[in-house]
Amino acid sequence: MSDSDESATASLSSTIGALVVTFLLVTPVAGTLLGFNWTQAVLLGGFAGSVAVASAWLTARRADGGD
Repeated sequence: MSDSDESATASLSSTIGALVVTFLLVTPVAGTLLGFNWTQAVLLGGFAGSVAVASAWLTARRADGGD
């Protein structure tokens, strides 16, 4: 496996990890502590997850020296 393959795997795993962790943290907090109904909580968790994925992708791209 080359360095670029390992970098792509690390990038994919960090992206999926960011999505899952953010969704699993934001959804229950929004549903229980903030008083949103569960449909709104899931939508909010999905939105927060997509923002986390974009952040992870940009961070990985900057770490690789891309613009």
